[in-house]
Amino acid sequence: MRRELTPRERRGAALIALALVLWAAWWLLVQSWFLDPLSDLQDQADTLRHQEQRYAGALAQRESLEQQLQAARRDPSSRSSLLPGEDPSAVAADLMQRSLDLVKAHADQGPGCQVTQRMPITPERDSAEPYRQVKVSLTLDCAMEPLVGLLHKLEYGQPFLFIDNLSIRRATAAPASGGAGRLQVHLLLRGYLQQAAPRKALPSKAPAAEPQPERQQPDPSEQSTEEPDA
Repeated sequence: MRRELTPRERRGAALIALALVLWAAWWLLVQSWFLDPLSDLQDQADTLRHQEQRYAGALAQRESLEQQLQAARRDPSSRSSLLPGEDPSAVAADLMQRSLDLVKAHADQGPGCQVTQRMPITPERDSAEPYRQVKVSLTLDCAMEPLVGLLHKLEYGQPFLFIDNLSIRRATAAPASGGAGRLQVHLLLRGYLQQAAPRKALPSKAPAAEPQPERQQPDPSEQSTEEPDA
């Protein structure tokens, strides 16, 4: 038989049940309806405040940043960091050939490295960026040693190239034990074209003056020879 609760135990159970009911009522009526939305608004306000401070700091440095940018553009050495050429398709083809030459330079290191697939890419011009970009997609069958040398050349070489995507995985035919041998590597390289020099407008030519017809001088032989009457 179940033992009946003593008055003290019943009071304790009643207090516990009352506490649970009060907590549930608080969570449903106050926490979820008022405090949580207010906390979210406070977090959003803090985020906006931090963004405003960051933008204000950037605006305060606007003049100095513009001067640094103009100085960098006037620096002849900065031109070497961009890809030469004005035609995006031709520049993408040159970038692909440059990448192939870099791979060939490391082809004899260790187990070797070779290109299995390559494709130049010319994205649409982004009006928000001051320079036009081109990309090259490369798939390599490459060992670790030549891959490290290739990535070092890409990072510290000229012109500047950026790796948008790097995927490395073990080849499916690699042995289960021992060295990895050659790895299957996918690279997506990005470079920027030099800005085309602005074309100078040709000076407008003034309209040529129309030639004026020459006035014919009267022929002396045609002048009247009659003498006035006396």
